[in-house]
Amino acid sequence: MRRADRIASRLILGVIFTAHPSTNLAATFLTGVVEDSGAQTIEMPRLAGAWQVQIAWMAPEGQSVNAGDPVVRVDPGTLIAQEEEARTELDKKRLEGRRRLDELALEVLDAEAALADARSAVTLARIDARIPKNTIPNLDFETYQLALATSLQNEDRTMAELAAKRLELEGAEREVRLEVDKAEAQWRRFRDSLARTEITADKDGFLIYGENRMSGRKVFPGDTLNSGMEIAAVASREGLQFRFWVHEADIHSVPVGTSLTVTADSVTNIRIAATVSWIASQAIEREDWSAGGYFEMLATPESTLPNAFMPGMAILGASAP
Repeated sequence: MRRADRIASRLILGVIFTAHPSTNLAATFLTGVVEDSGAQTIEMPRLAGAWQVQIAWMAPEGQSVNAGDPVVRVDPGTLIAQEEEARTELDKKRLEGRRRLDELALEVLDAEAALADARSAVTLARIDARIPKNTIPNLDFETYQLALATSLQNEDRTMAELAAKRLELEGAEREVRLEVDKAEAQWRRFRDSLARTEITADKDGFLIYGENRMSGRKVFPGDTLNSGMEIAAVASREGLQFRFWVHEADIHSVPVGTSLTVTADSVTNIRIAATVSWIASQAIEREDWSAGGYFEMLATPESTLPNAFMPGMAILGASAP
């Protein structure tokens, strides 16, 4: 029998036991799993341009993994081609921007040289214009004065041209920077998405496949999930706790602080005392189990769990009668 089917049958059994007082059974029966409270939860990554992604590969369930080992790969789809295209566009923007700035920088240098020539012409014109009028012919005097006025006008014009070229260069630098930054951000978006297609373990432990909450079925390679949905978990025996799903008809009979007796499917001869430590504030539907909503609940073991209890193991909890 599949784990989901076992959980469903026990949930229904728990409902029967608690919904009919005539059975004289006051205990509430709960189904759940053992979990590592510090487990690494692996979720479907958010990839650029995709809200649903297919799982391409997963390490075998139950396999021991070390921190840094790849545990899940998802289908990159068109990300590889998009990343290459974005990188090419970034290189193009950088090259075009550099060429444009080099050309404008050269024009600024030309304008600076023109201003230097204009100032030299003004200096020479001033020397000639200072010759006393009564020492040279009147025509020469007028010519020197006109040359000075012309050189001063030329100096003003070249100064204005240089200022305009410098402003144009500054504006171009901002534009090029924005264009390159935009292209780089787009490339990084695809590059980072591509990097997220392979997920590695953050801790030593073993892999446990997750459950698709939309269908209630275990997740396997080949499944397509929405971004943010749980794929799997890397768990260890550190910080073990119990997670139960309680039918809304029974939730009021097991408040926080309730004492539970927990047994595992594969270790029925060992009973563990636990205390309810947390209950979800909202129920979720589990159509594959039965009608109505189910509340998630956490229970903390009152002692260290035996080695036979492992994360992912199906369990049954019962409140004290």
